[in-house]
Amino acid sequence: MLEQFIARILGMEHFSVSNRLENAVPSVSVKKDSNKPIPEKYKKDIAALQEKYGSLSSLAGLSINLTLKEALEIMPRERKRVDAYEGLKNYLKREYGIELIIKSQKTKQVL
Repeated sequence: MLEQFIARILGMEHFSVSNRLENAVPSVSVKKDSNKPIPEKYKKDIAALQEKYGSLSSLAGLSINLTLKEALEIMPRERKRVDAYEGLKNYLKREYGIELIIKSQKTKQVL
């Protein structure tokens, strides 16, 4: 009994790993679902882009170039700046493979 106690303290206790793994449930489930719903904050923007350009899935790998003025007409924002569209840009790139490029007249061109 003393030997078992010392073995537990020192971490030398032997127990079957196979029994523990049989009933193990993965802590994280990873699934790539192509039919994920569009987040609420982008629904109007996606609908407006689809109305203008058609199905976004057919544009995969392409880019959409807009001026800030055009973007604000299609997808209005309270903050009238290019950075207001960063979340939408990232979402389109990640989910559809579309690069959304919005330039303002104040954006400096790097040559």
